[in-house]
Amino acid sequence: MKQNQNFDMIPKTPAGISIYSVTQQAPHHHKGFLEIIYCLKGPVTIYTRLQDITLKEGDIISCDPFDIHYLSCDRENLLVSFYFDLTHPVFEKPDLERIYFICEPLTTPQSKQPELQNLKRLLLTMLYFYCFPHPGLSVSNIITRFAVEVIQMMLNHFHYFYFIANSTEYSDEMKDRFESIIIYIDKNYSKKITLKKLCDINHFNYKYLSRFFKKTSFVGFSKFVNDIRAYKAASLLLETDKNISDIAYEVGFSSPLYYYRVFEKWNVTTPNRYRRKLHELKSSAKETIYYNVETKKEDLEHFIAFHFAKLQVPELWLSPFVPYKGLPIE
Repeated sequence: MKQNQNFDMIPKTPAGISIYSVTQQAPHHHKGFLEIIYCLKGPVTIYTRLQDITLKEGDIISCDPFDIHYLSCDRENLLVSFYFDLTHPVFEKPDLERIYFICEPLTTPQSKQPELQNLKRLLLTMLYFYCFPHPGLSVSNIITRFAVEVIQMMLNHFHYFYFIANSTEYSDEMKDRFESIIIYIDKNYSKKITLKKLCDINHFNYKYLSRFFKKTSFVGFSKFVNDIRAYKAASLLLETDKNISDIAYEVGFSSPLYYYRVFEKWNVTTPNRYRRKLHELKSSAKETIYYNVETKKEDLEHFIAFHFAKLQVPELWLSPFVPYKGLPIE
C-alpha cells in the first residue's frame, strides 16, 4: 500500500483507478481529469466548494477538473476513484476538459435513474477487469472501451446542461449551443466577455440568446460568467500565494471588490477565509491509504459482486430526488 494522493494511469489507456481508504483528505483537484468516486464501503462525506454530501455504500459522485474537494470518514471505508483523461484523443471530443458534469446522490431525477445504474455497471465492470484480468482479453483494450462508454454516458445523461435547464423541452441543438457557450467562457474567462461579443463570434441572435441563457442558467449570462471565474479562482487560492487582488484580475474580474462580492454570494465566506480554511485542512490532513489489488482482493471481489447484484433490484437503489440547488437565485 502507499500513502499519497497521486494516481497511476493504466498503461495504454485514457484512465486510472485508485483503491483507497480515507480519514481526512487534503483539499485537491485533478486538472484535466474527470474523477468519479465510487463508495464501496461507507458512509463517507465529501466536501466540495458549495456543499458537503454523504456518500452511502453504492453511491457515486463526479468531480470536474477544477472541483476542489476532499473526503472525510471516522470509520472503516473503502473507495475507488476512476480518473478519465479528458484530453485523450480516444474520446474524439475537442475541449472535453472544458465541459461540466454533475452526477451525485439526490440530484439525479427519477427519469435518469436507469442511466445512473448503467453508469455504475460500467464502472464496476471496469473495476472488475482491472482487478481480475481475463487471460483471453487485453486489459488496456477493455479499460479503454469502457472508459469511452463512461464518458459517452456522462455526455448524454449527466451533462451540466440537463441539471440547470430543468426542462424536457430543450433539444440536442440547444444543448450543443449551451455547450459551445460554456467552452467559449472557459477559454476566455480571464478576458472581458460580453453577450454581444459572444453573439458576434458565434452568429447568435442577441435577444434570443439572452432569453435562452436566462432560462437555462437561472441567473443570466454575466452571473454565470462570474461563477466560472470564481470557480477557477478557487484553485489559485489553494495552490498559490498570490494576493487576492492579483487573483481577481487574473481570472477576469473588473475589481477585487467585485470578486469579493461574487465569491461571498456563492461560498458564504470571503476568499481570505476560504484560503485559510483550505490551508488548515491541508496541514491537518491524514494520509490516504492506497491499496494494490492483492491487498484487498477478497474485499474487492465481494463488493464488486454485491454492488452489481444490488443494481438488479430497483428497491435497493431508488432514492429520493432533490432538485439541483447549486445556483444561487436572486
